[in-house]
Amino acid sequence: MTSVLPSTDQLDALVRQVPGVESLYPAGPLVTAMLTAALDAVAHRAPAAPLVYVGEQGDGVRVTAKIGIGAAESSGHVSGRVHDAIAAHLEQGDYPPVVQIVVIVASVRLSV
Repeated sequence: MTSVLPSTDQLDALVRQVPGVESLYPAGPLVTAMLTAALDAVAHRAPAAPLVYVGEQGDGVRVTAKIGIGAAESSGHVSGRVHDAIAAHLEQGDYPPVVQIVVIVASVRLSV
């Protein structure tokens, strides 16, 4: 085990590839997201903040992903697939133990 945290860029890409995930939103602390968005807007650059949040908690890591799904998908099924994909990725690496994986369904696209 190492104290190196998982790459948020890899986790962002991983979550986007999960079937049923249509969008990914910033999942970190609100203050961090607001400051990063403001700085990015002032600098006229694309958002730089990672969307999947990885933080240290006790003796391990906590991962949070905030997703949007399509209307044809079950939020329970998609969030379960996201959870499982993150867990499998973290098990393959030399990371601290996973304390918690949180998947938040932030939006569901309704077909009209």
